[in-house]
Amino acid sequence: MTVEEETEERVEDGDAGYPDSPDRTQRDPERNDKKADSSRRSAFRALVQDFNPIWFTWCMNAGVIGTLLHQLPYQFSGLRVLSTVAFCIDLVLYFVFSIIYTLHFLIYRRQAYLELIGSTTELCLLPCWCIAWMTLTAFVSLTVSNAPWGGHAFTLLAVVMWWIATAWMYGMLFFAFATLIRQHTIISPDQQLPALIIIPAVGVSTLALVGAVVADQSYNLSARLAVPIIIMSFCSVGIGILLGLKLCTYLFHQLLAKGWPAPANTPTLFMFVGPMGQSAAALQLLGAAANSRGAFGDYHRGTFLTGTAASVLEVVCVLLALFMSGLGTIWMIIAFVGMLDRAFHRELIWSPTWNAIIFPTGTLVTSLLLLAQEMDSPFFRVVTVIIVIFLVIVFFINLAFTLTRIWQGKLLIVKQDPRAIAKDK
Repeated sequence: MTVEEETEERVEDGDAGYPDSPDRTQRDPERNDKKADSSRRSAFRALVQDFNPIWFTWCMNAGVIGTLLHQLPYQFSGLRVLSTVAFCIDLVLYFVFSIIYTLHFLIYRRQAYLELIGSTTELCLLPCWCIAWMTLTAFVSLTVSNAPWGGHAFTLLAVVMWWIATAWMYGMLFFAFATLIRQHTIISPDQQLPALIIIPAVGVSTLALVGAVVADQSYNLSARLAVPIIIMSFCSVGIGILLGLKLCTYLFHQLLAKGWPAPANTPTLFMFVGPMGQSAAALQLLGAAANSRGAFGDYHRGTFLTGTAASVLEVVCVLLALFMSGLGTIWMIIAFVGMLDRAFHRELIWSPTWNAIIFPTGTLVTSLLLLAQEMDSPFFRVVTVIIVIFLVIVFFINLAFTLTRIWQGKLLIVKQDPRAIAKDK
């Protein structure tokens, strides 16, 4: 749970973030006033000190919506403009959030580091910073390099950005899991493994998908540059699939044994979709880059990096994508059932975890969109459009609730420091 969520819970429970009970306040009002003053912070300090990588999910969501709008099978005038607007929002938010998060570590250093490694949630969310970077990489490749004012220079920029993301993402993967193993306190009798543990696997699968976008969609990319990206992306797909399956198996067993997550965390069920949807989309684009774009045929070395092997590879990739898209659809339906069950029992509440709905589901929609192109399927086209509309609606619902909570001082800028309150207790 983030600092913002902890403070928000205290506020909603009527505690308003203060540690003293009413009786104690009446007995010693002067002491209570001193504690209240000691826990108050400036808006800037509250923003920087409590900043959490969960905010990068806004960049991820804007990025995936921008990509889907750009590739939507039914285009109309202005849709590409909306796609560009979504990517610009992604860029601006990423720039602002990166500055704040960097200041978080520069100003608070040891405290920030200890809070990071001591929080399973924050540690699992840390790769979101890199995943958000990858959405911008896809934007440069897909849109900018193919724009009339773009060209090959931006293709090279996308390639450089992708290799930076590769080193960054694998570093995050090793750091997150090595820290969790070293701490070995993630599971206790009263604590469940959070669904957010899937994010590192989703990050590796995202790396593969963006690598496929760079190799398949960039303007005038040579085979010499494309083939290493394709090979590394195939390796990343394997890691994403196998690691995602292992983690999903454990989490599914946890659901069967303990039931749905807490009401505030129910939307994290959509995290199950991520590794399957992202890997399925990555495989289809990688097969197309190897064969349709002629990367393997132009490279032509050995027995695997040839045009003949690439034609077979593309078919196999589509078949595997069907397998994983099917499993991803099952996870998506289970997540919807969980949300409906909470709503039926009047337990469905909004929390920042609602951001977990958009990006994982968007990865599956990307796979369905590509399958619609591969099979010339009206069914997949219609399903794609329906889910994209749903994701846009969820995005604006999240935006409305988030801005309201920020305005109320319950989110992002919480001037009462929960650390000082806990210390006073």
